[in-house]
Amino acid sequence: MAAPAVHLHAAAGLPEGVQLGPTLAILGAIFLVTLALRGLPFAALRFFRESDLVAWLGLAMPVGVMTLLVVYTVSGQADAPGGFTAVGIALAFTVALHLWRRSATLSILLGTVLYLVLANLIF
Repeated sequence: MAAPAVHLHAAAGLPEGVQLGPTLAILGAIFLVTLALRGLPFAALRFFRESDLVAWLGLAMPVGVMTLLVVYTVSGQADAPGGFTAVGIALAFTVALHLWRRSATLSILLGTVLYLVLANLIF
């Protein structure tokens, strides 16, 4: 008895009517465009390395991004367990710890642990 004919699309797990060749071509194009877009900022940076604007952005952006994250997170805590009380205590602890130790990793880790303890066990 002859083995049943296996179509390429069935062997690749593709739906009926979808061919492997064009699918790989599209995925290849997506890969190349993504790679180029991810690498472009690093390639362009060498032209702007001595720029005052880039130096200022390097200082200002981390603070701005963290501020936006804090505001966004705190604004969504009204109905959360512990509400603003747990958030306020954990936020004050995190800021104080960061001012004392100057370690972002330590501040974020211990601040998160404190918030989880307050929200889940205390309030």
